[in-house]
Amino acid sequence: MRILALLPAQEPPAYLRSMAAAGHEVHVVTTVRRRENPRTVDGVQVWPLGYWWRARQAARPDVVVTVAGDRQAERITPNLRRVPRLVLPHTDADFGEFEEACIRRLPVHQQAQARVTVPDDPLAGEPVKVVAWIHFGVPYRRAGSETMLQTMMRALRDVGMGVLVVCSSMPEAPPSWEVDGVPYLHLGPHAAELLFRSMRPQVMVTHHNYAARATGLAREIGARSVLLMHSDLDYAATSMQAGPDMIVYNTEWVRASLATRYLEVHRTPSLIVHPPVVPGEHRAGATGERVTLVNLSSDKGVDTWRAVARALPRLPFLGVMGAHGIQVTAPLAPNMRVIRQTSDMRGDVWAHTRVLLVPSVYESYGMAAAEGLASGVPVIAHPTAGLREALGDAATFIDRDDHQAWVDAAAGLYSDGPRRAKATAAALARSVFLAEQAHTELKVWAGTIEGLTRGVTEQHGALAVAAAG
Repeated sequence: MRILALLPAQEPPAYLRSMAAAGHEVHVVTTVRRRENPRTVDGVQVWPLGYWWRARQAARPDVVVTVAGDRQAERITPNLRRVPRLVLPHTDADFGEFEEACIRRLPVHQQAQARVTVPDDPLAGEPVKVVAWIHFGVPYRRAGSETMLQTMMRALRDVGMGVLVVCSSMPEAPPSWEVDGVPYLHLGPHAAELLFRSMRPQVMVTHHNYAARATGLAREIGARSVLLMHSDLDYAATSMQAGPDMIVYNTEWVRASLATRYLEVHRTPSLIVHPPVVPGEHRAGATGERVTLVNLSSDKGVDTWRAVARALPRLPFLGVMGAHGIQVTAPLAPNMRVIRQTSDMRGDVWAHTRVLLVPSVYESYGMAAAEGLASGVPVIAHPTAGLREALGDAATFIDRDDHQAWVDAAAGLYSDGPRRAKATAAALARSVFLAEQAHTELKVWAGTIEGLTRGVTEQHGALAVAAAG
């Protein structure tokens, strides 16, 4: 599919770069006037406004994309009347939904070629089928929610259920892969929906971008829907209004916070499953020498980490790029080192960490901090409700804006002595507690899903008998 986008932006947005990565031909005309030459950015051909006619000739577009209210684009598009047009409300979009919207504007005979072929049922023959429909998945995106879902699906597989995870907004992933025995597929939204309709799973698990769509589809095909809630933010809470059969909250405080604002919390059956962290999967043989921050975004506290690094120039610092947020990787002082997001946190991060900084402005839980505890790493954290529930008394809590207090705490916990020994012991003890908590909660989770699958199977059996009669 060939796309010509006329956008009031200097750089191609992420969803257009993803379209190029997925194999579509993408051209962007920047409707902001600026003197520059045509260039290529991550596979997207970028044209200045003065080159728009040349861009049209080069693109030979199947679809033209504009943003509502862009006057420059409105001036140009009358010259493209014969090409189907997609008008976006703003310059941001979800890749999967955008791709599907473009495909639907193609002639019917071209749509099938633009879509991913729907595979055969990967769980054919399995008596129980539990599927997850999500946007991102491990190992290509490894934020807390993706890691939590993976562990929960693995727990279902471990008790004998057939499980499958389908990601619909991650073009960098291959068509299929497997993580710890859990199979994954990458399919566009339409292809994923067709697959689920043919599979007829008993349970659909979802969160984030595909929550409402998955919940509605589950209702149509007679499956039970399970929504994972990872925060108390209002934009995420709207997913509850789709009417899932069950909600799984990642902390007690998230459920309590949402209960004050949303009736769905009281009406919908629910569980608490804290993001599971298995210590043996994260524990390093020995810790290292660096003061570490995981995710170099502003919200995760990169400014605090930098302030501490500048104040302690003799100590080595490590920054790990995250899966979400704008990563601030420069400038780097001589005592700072930055690495990309990694699937081997134990070898690449915890084995090199002596003190972990978690100055996040918001954390619904804080899986990176919980993982660090498994190696006995002392943690300094901003006192969010989620971090307090995750870390208990195993962390030093300091307001993220009090940089001097963070400097003093980092220096104190870095040096050998009673203070560091006490913090290390507290971290290891908390890790044991969290492991026992995860074992209990995952057992309840698996039992609950087994109950949902039995209910669906019995209902389908009753309907079959009624139809035969």
